[in-house]
Amino acid sequence: MNHLKIVKTKNILTTLIIMSVLGCSNSQTNEKASSILVDTTKTIATGSSYTNKRVDLSDDKENDIDKKETEISIKNKSDYSDKFIDGLKKLREKKITLSDNLLILNDTDTIYFPETPEIGRRITLTGKKGNLAVAVIIKRLNYTTIDYKIEMTEFDKSNHTQNGKADIASSFYFGDESDTSDKTGISYFSTEFTDLRENDCYTYIRLGYEKETGPYLLGKIIKNCNEKIPDVDLDNFPTLIEK
Repeated sequence: MNHLKIVKTKNILTTLIIMSVLGCSNSQTNEKASSILVDTTKTIATGSSYTNKRVDLSDDKENDIDKKETEISIKNKSDYSDKFIDGLKKLREKKITLSDNLLILNDTDTIYFPETPEIGRRITLTGKKGNLAVAVIIKRLNYTTIDYKIEMTEFDKSNHTQNGKADIASSFYFGDESDTSDKTGISYFSTEFTDLRENDCYTYIRLGYEKETGPYLLGKIIKNCNEKIPDVDLDNFPTLIEK
């Protein structure tokens, strides 16, 4: 009997030892698994931050193309305003040549500058609606620019006078403007000259001829920042006619 108890006791001790060993082994295995899982998570996080890395596009070929300025050749710079020339650089043409009254694109397409109004001629145009009278005095300085003076008088209320220079758009060759003579109701092509200033102030002067109206230059203005006088546009003020 005593021998049997000893055997049973040994068997129990053996079982406990085995279970203890297995328990330690499982604990170490779980720790290793946890360690592996943490390491894997770190790797994924590193990978994610890499994929979101900022890409430097300075070497992008398309960007290099956009940065290339238009090649501009000018016969006589005084024939054109600086604003007009600066605007040509933004048109993304490969080459532009300015020679007298010609604008040549990429050595293939030739465009004439508008002939209206005549260079060097001083012209006064007037118009009236209600209590508001407007006079525009212009002189064409070169192929792109006019010198102008606008006098606006609202009888018994206020006056406004503005002097400046206005230029045709650098992209004028994309198409002509069109206005309608209030006298005949007939549409005619016009050349638009623009003077843009600070505080979103703008002046557009549009000039052209309409045969039925006669040999007189016609004008329309679009203008704001007139002090106490309301804004003037194509719809709320009639055609100005050369005196």
